Amino acid sequence: MSWLASVALVLLHAVYRLVLVYKSFRSDKEPRPIIAERSKLPSHLALALVTDPDADDESNEEYMVNSVEKVAGWCRVAGIRQLTVYDREGVLARCSLEIRKRLLPPFHKEDDDESPVECDIQYPLTPPPSDDADSRPLSPHSVSTLPKLNVTTMRFPPKPSQPKRRVSVQRGAIKRRRVSGNNQKAEEPLLTLHIISYQSGKPAVAAAAQTILNEIRQSKVHKSVTSSSAVPSLQELNAVLEGEHGFPSPDLMIVHRKPPISLLRPAVELSGFPPWQTRLTEIYWNPYPPTTTMWWRSPIEKGSSIQESEFRRALDEFASAEMRQGK
Repeated sequence: MSWLASVALVLLHAVYRLVLVYKSFRSDKEPRPIIAERSKLPSHLALALVTDPDADDESNEEYMVNSVEKVAGWCRVAGIRQLTVYDREGVLARCSLEIRKRLLPPFHKEDDDESPVECDIQYPLTPPPSDDADSRPLSPHSVSTLPKLNVTTMRFPPKPSQPKRRVSVQRGAIKRRRVSGNNQKAEEPLLTLHIISYQSGKPAVAAAAQTILNEIRQSKVHKSVTSSSAVPSLQELNAVLEGEHGFPSPDLMIVHRKPPISLLRPAVELSGFPPWQTRLTEIYWNPYPPTTTMWWRSPIEKGSSIQESEFRRALDEFASAEMRQGK
């Protein structure tokens, strides 16, 4: 009986392997272009990047920064106004200046007589140290009482239209005059980029709840507080976590793992992505990407990042998804 069970197990694995190969062929179907009209488009996209534990730190950092640069450009083309990028270890947050440097040129080109426009970078708040914390009153508007949510936010202005030049002749010489383009409509929308890590998830929820509890305890000293109001409400937590210093819930999340990837892979893992903002998020995870290592495909480059076909396929699946809002 033991040999019969072994043969059955081998046959089962062979069938499973054939199914994977068949699905990998079907996944090669060309998705629609980015600029194609879809029934619905996410207004907020999240990109969760999973590094290769066997690769060196430099290779993983290059993979993540290149992926952010690519996806940000595709979002601008598709008309997606908000992008949140995530990695568990916080490498992207440490590379925020490099990301800003890469994303600024497509938005603002330097001119001979004009200085480049800087983007608005909002780093996580760090309360100032104090020897006597009790001497400082707790206030919802006090910076020292805001929880540390570990969210870095960059706001990029729209790409300015190229100003027209009027040619006029003056004393035999040609002089070009710049015509103001203020009345011209910007071609591309504003892009807001949020950079988060594991510290923006469960630790941020705990910090926000602790901050609200401290404010409730402080209010007990001045006025009577009922037991029902002594517990932080979901609305209060949501206002802090998705407020000005946090980030809103994404409509679509793309989970991407750094290649090379073996044919047989585990199920999708969010790697600690903030759970509060993913209650109604559509998650895209391609278990059979075109970067899968197979004998008919070319080998994957060391620093390769997410491909445009995966981004377009994620938009196609989001457009065809049925949103029931948890019902």
